[in-house]
Order: sequence, then C-alpha cells, then structure tokens
Amino acid sequence: MGRLDEGHAEARRNRQLPGTANPADFSEALARGISVLLAFNSQRKRMTQAELARELDLSRATVRRAVLTLEHLGYLVADGRTYELTPQVLRLTEAYLTSNVVSTVLQPTCDRICNYLKASCSAAVLDGSDAVMIARSTPQPLLMVGSGVGYRIPARTSALGKVLLAHCDSTHAATAVGAALDGETLQEIRDAGYCYVANDVEAGFHSIAVPIRRWDGRVIAALNVGASLKQPSQEEMLGEVFEMLKLHADELQRQLV
Repeated sequence: MGRLDEGHAEARRNRQLPGTANPADFSEALARGISVLLAFNSQRKRMTQAELARELDLSRATVRRAVLTLEHLGYLVADGRTYELTPQVLRLTEAYLTSNVVSTVLQPTCDRICNYLKASCSAAVLDGSDAVMIARSTPQPLLMVGSGVGYRIPARTSALGKVLLAHCDSTHAATAVGAALDGETLQEIRDAGYCYVANDVEAGFHSIAVPIRRWDGRVIAALNVGASLKQPSQEEMLGEVFEMLKLHADELQRQLV
C-alpha cells in the first residue's frame, strides 16, 4: 500500500500520533478519504477510481471504499466512471473561515485597503511550503476565478510567504523551503519589518507584505498589497503603501487576542 505523505507514513508505521496514548488512535481510513479529496485540482478535475488509485499509490479496493463513502456523504459525484468534487466540499472551508477569528477580523481590513488603493489586498497564513489566502479583496476588473480565499502561492517566492517564513521557527522554514531562502535573508526581512518582491510570483506585478501579530507579539499571518508594476510605483509601495499596511497591522494586533 502506498504512502499518503511522509508524515502519514510515519504515523502508519508507529500507529500512534504525538500526544496520544493509544497507537490505534490514528485513523488510516480517514487519512485516505482526505487524500482522495486533495487529489482533485485544476489539472485533475475528474478522475476514475483507477486514476485515483494510481495518483495516490493505493489499491483500487481501498480507493473504491473511500470514493463510495465520500459519494454517499455528498463530497463526490459520479459522472459515468469518473468522479468530481461537489460544492459540499466548500462547507469545510466555510467552517474554517467562520470559526477562525483571524479571518473574520482581517476581511474588513483587506476591503478597506483595497477600496482606498484600488489594488488587491490579501492576508495569508503559512501551510507547509505555501502561503494560503484567508482573506482577500480585489478590484472588480482584476477579479479572477480561483484567486480568492483558499488560493495558494509558493512561500519561498512571494512577499506574503517570505514574511511568514521569516517569523516562524527555523525548523519549519527549512522544511518548507529547503535551501531556497537562507537565514540571513529571513533575518533581513525580520529587521526591515516587511518584504517587497517584483516579478516573482507573476510577471509584471509586485507586492509588499508585513507581519500581523496577535496581542502577545506572535506573528500569526501576513498582510500584503499586490499590483501592476506601473501603479503604484516601487517608491509608492515602499512609502505610502508600506505605511498603510503597517498602520493596519498595528491596529489589528489590539483586536487579535
């Protein structure tokens, strides 16, 4: 039977999760079910059971049980021999966004900054090697499907991701990006209080990000503004835009308890 990922593989071998007393507390069936949902993406919108089995390196019988269970629960729908995700999956995202105080507090801030600057404003948290948007506001002409809340960008190249990596523990940073960012670069970001990048995530665009701290000073997210290289200019990004982001980040710290 194939591995879901290195973390789950280790859990399987040990049959125990950190902090649990019973080795049987780890549910392989649940892990496989989640891996089936995560196998779908923009390149793999529809898959057969056989394709899922190959993609996940699991037996067809194992995948069949997981797929039929997920179909029964409403997370997958069959179309002939292929399966695709249903809108039911969004309930998982909704649960996170509505129960996460950070997302609730950050969305109005992103809206205000976006409306004032006429540029996209996002907040993100670190998830492995990616920065994941948990709040986002974009000018209507620039709105693109798939670029909203839940959108993922590489942490090692994005302003949001670099700020988050600069303020997480060194072990996490090393695991997330390997040797792509050295300690000196991350220290420079910490000292500066921001990260500015241009043409890194998307050609013709630049962005600047600052850390968002909760009441005790711990960095829990990052806030950024992204726009075309033409407007605002780099000087404006490092001046007015940076000051606006810093001001809002300071205000948010008093709300994030």
